[in-house]
Amino acid sequence: MHLKRKYALLASSTLVALTLAACGGESGQEEGGAPADSGEQTEETNEESNGEESSAVSVDDFESTVENEGEPIDGGVAQVGIVADSAWTGIFDWQLYEVSTDSTLNGFTLGELLTQDENFELVGGEEWGTAADIEFDEENSSVTITVRDDVYWHDGEQVTADDVVFAHEILGDPNYTGIRYGEDIANVEGMEEFKNGEADSISGLELSDDEMSVTIHYKEFDPTMTQAGGGVWSYAAPRHHLGDIPAEELESHPNVRENPVGFGPFKVDNVVPGESVEFSAFEDYYLGAPKLDGITVERVPSSGAIEALRAGEFDWVDTVPTDQYDTFQDGIPGYTTLGYTGQSYDFIGFKLGEWDQEAGKVQVDPDAKMADKNLRQAMAYALDIDQVSESFYSGLRQRATTHIIPNFTDFHRDDLEGYPYDPDRANQLLDEAGYEDVDGDGYREDPDGEPLEITYASRAGSEVAETVAQYYLQAWEEVGLNVSLLDGRLHENNAHIDRVQADDPDIDVFELGFGVGSDPTPIGLYGPNEPFNLARYESEENNEYLQDFVSEEAFDDEYRQQVFYDWQEFFIDEIPTLPTFWRTELQLVNDRVSVYAHDAIPGQDPDVYGLHQIELLAEEPITE
Repeated sequence: MHLKRKYALLASSTLVALTLAACGGESGQEEGGAPADSGEQTEETNEESNGEESSAVSVDDFESTVENEGEPIDGGVAQVGIVADSAWTGIFDWQLYEVSTDSTLNGFTLGELLTQDENFELVGGEEWGTAADIEFDEENSSVTITVRDDVYWHDGEQVTADDVVFAHEILGDPNYTGIRYGEDIANVEGMEEFKNGEADSISGLELSDDEMSVTIHYKEFDPTMTQAGGGVWSYAAPRHHLGDIPAEELESHPNVRENPVGFGPFKVDNVVPGESVEFSAFEDYYLGAPKLDGITVERVPSSGAIEALRAGEFDWVDTVPTDQYDTFQDGIPGYTTLGYTGQSYDFIGFKLGEWDQEAGKVQVDPDAKMADKNLRQAMAYALDIDQVSESFYSGLRQRATTHIIPNFTDFHRDDLEGYPYDPDRANQLLDEAGYEDVDGDGYREDPDGEPLEITYASRAGSEVAETVAQYYLQAWEEVGLNVSLLDGRLHENNAHIDRVQADDPDIDVFELGFGVGSDPTPIGLYGPNEPFNLARYESEENNEYLQDFVSEEAFDDEYRQQVFYDWQEFFIDEIPTLPTFWRTELQLVNDRVSVYAHDAIPGQDPDVYGLHQIELLAEEPITE
């Protein structure tokens, strides 16, 4: 239902059930509920696995849209659930949000100037029903965004191209506190001078006389510029509402957290921080007044999501925990299960350095504990990710084999095997690299003969979070590695993300997930000047690949595809992060909802599936 932002930290990851946008019990831990921890499964485990084989599903087993028939009621308020075990951060601003739950909330209210087509390219104009149009000028390395003249902020002020300028100024402010200033933003002419306090304005932003169009001039124009979420920052921020607030105060200011102003179909009426938001219809929405009176969004813990649906508490839920699929695989009365391959992947990251805030780039530590590629590869081969998927996610999470998700069909390389379970190979790599058990205690020392103690940071969340984390530790122990949980426990999602981003020196290995948005180019996640490069990885060869992605030659489709193919093989071998899962994202929609499209689908017709088009066909959610 809304365009996903470029990159977001998933509110849940491998061990946590949501969406960024960022989630546990100890179910099964004491009873041996983890996947087989060696190459040999017990008879009981084999029987369970074989018994569950028929329940494994794929994305093709689900519809991606639903249209229900009936006589609409007049107005009504839709009840929406967001599955999250941690309170959401509640940042209503495209420039400042970080996790995917905030992206979902923002989609109801902030509004978007442009959208993406079925090929994930940035598009706009009347045929797409967008608030603005866009014109690309490759020859002059510029883009022009023109706002239509009937788009208004929720407080009645007109949306203008100056609000696009202001969004850029937020990102470039010397005191900006977010994580979205990277190479793409620095590519705007005059942005670095503005960022360094050497200029009062951004010279590359050229407003038209009527302030309804802005031409953005770039230092370089590369093939990513046309991708939704690529090199063009195409969002607006209300200068009249936020312009007098110092940049360092924006993230916590009531005008962002409690009283945001957007131009989307619903406006914010009431916020219970981290728990719920009440939206009401924006009658002056440029595509027409919403047919609903309002929408109430509530956070629902993963442990209670399915029971809440069975009780008919929600009209739709975003996103349903896949680790609980076996409890509703036969359906929930009154609901349709929608599925779509998510624009995201889960991963295990290895800390290889830290972020230099002053320099705005990663600083690789050649002496980092995880600096040895053989150690990283061995830890990957030690994990039976396929069995984790089958045992805990009914096959709804698939073992990832590259860092480019399959949705990018032109660029994803499907002939790479990644790191299938191979403990013999793990042991061989460790032996060859000099990691040996010198003192006979069962754990390997480092090549210098010193104790090797690795700390793994993971998040609490879903029913299986603790079980899967303990399996990882056990699997690593099987190949002689002494890996323990950070502080001996799993951590709350937001605190976990904060510590990873802050390069907590106690963290050696961590789990997270990336929402990759609509641009397959990996610069924003693994470029040396990108805060999202959480492994803090940089190498000369990787930098060369990143330059190749955006080179003049990359305008040739075959050349660009080959760069993607070559980079995937290189990067999965380098393994600064181990991609663990690709997700099938599930959403459950009640039969009283007239129309709904899974919100990960690009290129949906807003005249059919827009939030403003939804009607309710009964007074209460249907439960039979």
